[in-house]
Amino acid sequence: MRAFLRFVGFIVLTGGFVAFVIDGARGIANSEFVFTPLAATLGGSLPSLFPGLAPWLTDALPASVRMLAASSLLTWPTWIVGTVVGIALLWLGRRPVEPFRFKPLR
Repeated sequence: MRAFLRFVGFIVLTGGFVAFVIDGARGIANSEFVFTPLAATLGGSLPSLFPGLAPWLTDALPASVRMLAASSLLTWPTWIVGTVVGIALLWLGRRPVEPFRFKPLR
């Protein structure tokens, strides 16, 4: 399970870095700060799956979580979401810390 979490974490972290580079190149070309929201990235990369996500959000999730997902999370830049989720998955997939054991001086 740890290997799977690390693998997915690296993939998501790499996707966040790629989104950062794309937004940076687009910003340099347009001479202004430009970022792609997560909703636009999901809509472009998953055109058949993302429109079906809205009815699921309204039916399955509580109102407070729905407001958080719809109003803030989907409007954040893709590179920030990818980086944070990737680092969190890498952290979850890390090796457990070995407990410190005191050894006598002999």
